[in-house]
Formats: sequence, structure tokens, C-alpha cells
Amino acid sequence: MSDKMSYEEGLSQLEQIVESLENGEITLDESFKAYQKGVKLYRRLKAILDEGDARIEELTKENAEEG
Repeated sequence: MSDKMSYEEGLSQLEQIVESLENGEITLDESFKAYQKGVKLYRRLKAILDEGDARIEELTKENAEEG
């Protein structure tokens, strides 16, 4: 999983994993691996969103201090 992955790319991958798990067309072992990859993707996507929230809060704080 690349650190350069965009939020949209990660979300697309996560959606594909969820779909494959819901379809039940993969083996149990593949399901475990897919779930593990999904958890990693979720954590990476959450980190991206958290970073964005922190930037927004900082910008909002700076704007309030200037105003």
C-alpha cells in the first residue's frame, strides 16, 4: 500500500474488497487476507481524513486570529 495513494484510490480499493467479501465468491483464506487489507486501507483513509481535519482546524484558527 503506497503512501502516495489518494483518498479516492484507497476508497475504490476498499469498496472492491467489501464487494468481494459480500459476494462470497472467494475462499475463506482469501477472505481473511482481503479483510486484513481492508482494515489497513481503512486506517490509511482515516489518517488522510484526520490530516485534512487538522489542516482545516489550523486554517480556521489562523483566520479567526487574523479577523
